[in-house]
Amino acid sequence: MERRHPQFIMLLSTVFLSACNSQAENKSEALPDAAPTVNVMTVNMAPTYAVDREYVGTVQAGQTANLGFELGGKVNELLVNVGDRVKKGAALLSLDTQLLDTEAQQLTAQLEQLDAQLDLTQTNLQRQRQLKKKGFSADSDIDSLISQRDALRANVRQLQASLSSTKLRKEKSTMYAPYSGLISERFVSHGDVVNVGAPTLTLLADTQKEAHIGVPVKQLFELSQREQPQVRIGESLYDVTLLNPGAAIDMRSRTVMLRYLLPEDTDVLSGQLAYLQFETQNPGEGFWVPLTGLTDGLRGTWNVYAAVENEDGVYQIARRSVQVLHADSDKAYVSGAVKDGEKVVSDGIHRIVSGQRVKLAAE
Repeated sequence: MERRHPQFIMLLSTVFLSACNSQAENKSEALPDAAPTVNVMTVNMAPTYAVDREYVGTVQAGQTANLGFELGGKVNELLVNVGDRVKKGAALLSLDTQLLDTEAQQLTAQLEQLDAQLDLTQTNLQRQRQLKKKGFSADSDIDSLISQRDALRANVRQLQASLSSTKLRKEKSTMYAPYSGLISERFVSHGDVVNVGAPTLTLLADTQKEAHIGVPVKQLFELSQREQPQVRIGESLYDVTLLNPGAAIDMRSRTVMLRYLLPEDTDVLSGQLAYLQFETQNPGEGFWVPLTGLTDGLRGTWNVYAAVENEDGVYQIARRSVQVLHADSDKAYVSGAVKDGEKVVSDGIHRIVSGQRVKLAAE
């Protein structure tokens, strides 16, 4: 029994090692099935990257008029208010015209008086000419009547001009809209006395609305050469036309103001924010990756995880250091130790580590 004991022990060891090897093989074979599935994207290297930018400005009416009267007076009637839309030629305000009406009555009475004197002078002149034919009138009497007649005619013309001036001032006592638009401000109320030229209403034109947008000087040439510029107002995007290429630098914002004409049917309000859409091309070889596929590394570096296929056809995770050239709210443009055509994990990087075997989800 003692001689057989070492053989028995050796037999048991052999059986145990065989069992362990079998378990290891089974575990090794089961590993690919237990590997996590990751989403990957194929890297497409590019020599440059595009960045969408927006330059902000405001919507302004093509015409803005602070309307005032050509003569002073008391406001008698307000025909419009803030927010009203008016047509060209519509009455807006009127001044009190009682003094002008009285002046017109006086001038009319004086004109009637002169007409009566002129009729009498014409009649006397005809009589003197008849008497002269019979030899009973002197030339001096006829000359005096002719001079009197001409003076009366001159006085009539003067009164007629004064009467026309009074009527014109009465017409100008009512303010009319010079163009169709929107009343944006009112500076007077009923009963106010206004001076000549004092602003009473602000009228914004309905048509030819513009977007005034300040841009950096370095982008001025490229923006002015664009064939189809677009401006975003709210959620809407409009094709616009550049009206001027910029004349001077604003001392406060250090930008050049560009004026863009909006389409005729643009339903926007003066003062709304307008954003000029602009895409810039920046040099730098790299590729775009979602922010969910980017993780921070050591000493301010960034990493991505590449899925590399080994000789056995199994994919393993490899950490790659990259540099972020540009980033926005959902993606980043990076460059680094990644080759064109490699597969990079696009999300779920918190579930994997370098060297881990994985399975790829369908791209």
